[in-house]
Amino acid sequence: MKHSSFSVALPIGLAALVGVAVSALAGSAQTATRPGGPVIVVGISVLDQKLAHDMAGNGARIVTLDSAGIITPQSNLNAAHKSSTVPQTAPGANSFLHDGTITAQRYFITDLGTLGGTESFAYAVNDYGQVVGTSRMPGDFTTHSFLYANGKMTDLYPLNSQGVQTVGPSSINNAGQIASGVIVDGVYVPAILDSVTGNLTLIGSLGGVADFLFAGVATSINDEGNATGYSYLDNLNRHGFLYSDNVMTDIGSFGGYSAGLAINDENEIAGFASDTYNGAAHAFVYSDGVMTDLDSDTESYAEGINNRGQVVGHFFHIPDGDHAFLYSQGNFTDLGLAGSPETVAYAINNDGQIVGTTLIAGKERAFIFENAAIVDLNSLIPQDFGWELTDAFDVNHQGQIVGYGVVNDKFRAYLLTPATSADQCTEDAWMRFGFKNQGLCVRYVNTGK
Repeated sequence: MKHSSFSVALPIGLAALVGVAVSALAGSAQTATRPGGPVIVVGISVLDQKLAHDMAGNGARIVTLDSAGIITPQSNLNAAHKSSTVPQTAPGANSFLHDGTITAQRYFITDLGTLGGTESFAYAVNDYGQVVGTSRMPGDFTTHSFLYANGKMTDLYPLNSQGVQTVGPSSINNAGQIASGVIVDGVYVPAILDSVTGNLTLIGSLGGVADFLFAGVATSINDEGNATGYSYLDNLNRHGFLYSDNVMTDIGSFGGYSAGLAINDENEIAGFASDTYNGAAHAFVYSDGVMTDLDSDTESYAEGINNRGQVVGHFFHIPDGDHAFLYSQGNFTDLGLAGSPETVAYAINNDGQIVGTTLIAGKERAFIFENAAIVDLNSLIPQDFGWELTDAFDVNHQGQIVGYGVVNDKFRAYLLTPATSADQCTEDAWMRFGFKNQGLCVRYVNTGK
């Protein structure tokens, strides 16, 4: 099934306050404003639920969106919770390294700021260090999408900033094109924004609209301008799509539902699909019209893919919860952690660096996987800056990492940049990296302290 798109020109950075709507895990969660306060529709995993708590404002109500797209109401949420307790688990496959001794790499950290509110969340970065995410607006009652570039945060309203939202924007390519969605005639539909020209392309749908006025979303866009995501076929089932040459194509499923979460420059798509309408999700790679099941034995989700065809994601491991995985050249590698009920790998760059989030002792910790070890990113940044990095969602081919963490008891979007040379400590840079003077920046590069 194929559907054509059309484009409209919209200004970027319009100031507008709309109904409160916040969001959750990319590709699997939407929100809708309803009478009595905002509703957060979120995925079923522990980290999905935690992310919803992180992003929600006061008075929000959470409902769970399971893999098949069915929503189930939960209890009211009265405030954001920054230290929720989660279940513990039996030992996993790997150890979590906190001292960074496995790698000599250290990172500068940049607080990306906000659009006037107190908190922000970063989800994707391109190779030029341009970042997209969401930020609370003044008063913290609304949330808008942003683009961070050249030290400045720009409001992307109306892109993913109105009464229905997803967690994104969750992808930006090197041309500055952003995959996400926008409300048209009251329905949230997939869209691509060109941040250079301001042109917004409505890329079509697969014909359905879910009960909460959601038709689908674009989750990822490659450097060729081709995108993936998912769209509803009716009011219940959804399928992943490939958007290429101004046409949206249904990529099918194993017989049930599906969703595309990432696309590389070869138009290979990573995501999840089922063999029955309400069956368990299986991680897949879609290439040249063929969908390949990466793990048919258990529930699994593919979150990221690089240009070498390496795939990362997470799968359910009995008896101790979700484990991260790496799929490379036909080999499926368990990246689960000892002592964690849930470890999720979100992205992999062309050098094979993997980033994600794990739960350790009831707290989220952002990690990087390289040199065959999972390392706590908190051990690789200046230790006296007061940051606690909780989530890492993307890593570009320059090794820059984005996500969010807690600083001064608030969630803030961050950009990590590899600290490789004292030449990086220029007058405008050392302040952006949070140092009190240039000398401290240079010392950090040379000593890691």
